[in-house]
Amino acid sequence: MTPSTPEAGFGGYLKEAIRAARFPTPTHFARAAGTDPSVVLRWLSGEQRPTIRSIERIAPVLGRTINEIVVAAYPDRVGGGPPAPPVTHPLVHDLGRILAPDSPVPEGDRAALEAVLDRMLEPYRKVLRRRRSA
Repeated sequence: MTPSTPEAGFGGYLKEAIRAARFPTPTHFARAAGTDPSVVLRWLSGEQRPTIRSIERIAPVLGRTINEIVVAAYPDRVGGGPPAPPVTHPLVHDLGRILAPDSPVPEGDRAALEAVLDRMLEPYRKVLRRRRSA
């Protein structure tokens, strides 16, 4: 995955966040967030910024915190600088949604996926623990 050059403003931040959350289009994101696609397009163009209610609705869909999105949307009001790039891999968000209790994935499949991932990640957890304690 090659990082792209970030665009300026909230529109650029949102575009990157939508891409990182693996939505194929802004319309798919808008539908998942329960927001009108035309509103999302106005956010992307910089014509409009989201309200706090909209931010509360879109943050979990993007796998971001409300605070992070507020700072990205209103840096002039909260004294924040440009938003920091995401620190987690986009798959983290996907896995969180797949393994969540309200996921449409059947319980048995979620349990099997969790068991496989747990087994695969165990050797790496040990390496990371050693690195942290050093």
